[in-house]
Amino acid sequence: MEQMKIKKKMELTHTIEIKTTSEQIWDFLTHIEKNYQTWHPKDHIKFIWTKGEPFSEGSTFNAEQYMMGHMVKYKGWIAESVPKKKITMRFHFPMSIVTEKIEMILKDTTSYATFTHITYLKFKPLSRTLFKQRNLKMIQDVNEHVAIEANNMKNILEGKQT
Repeated sequence: MEQMKIKKKMELTHTIEIKTTSEQIWDFLTHIEKNYQTWHPKDHIKFIWTKGEPFSEGSTFNAEQYMMGHMVKYKGWIAESVPKKKITMRFHFPMSIVTEKIEMILKDTTSYATFTHITYLKFKPLSRTLFKQRNLKMIQDVNEHVAIEANNMKNILEGKQT
């Protein structure tokens, strides 16, 4: 495995072109309770809005999914929402220890839309030293998970099977 330094903060960015519009991507995301398992059948278990409208600023949610082979339950809220353009999600403890936020950015071009998913990770000094191998595994797993989500969304919105 290639040697990787773990910094204090790290951004994992994925961008995919989809033959659709940002409006259709937005519609897919705002129906996340229905689309969550389809989006990543292997890892996603459930997503529930607990307060507010889907992807409206201040709305809160609970989610369950597999991470690093373990089922994880987490809670969060929408910190920023610009319809059909951008969503920023933040998380409560314990997820907030490592994940600062997630941003999803949608852009239209003349023939397709782009979906960019940015995961902002943070690592405390002691964690970087004591849990280096585990952190590297987590980074690899998050990177793979988001890549699968992007490809699945592309296939779903382009009418292909996942």
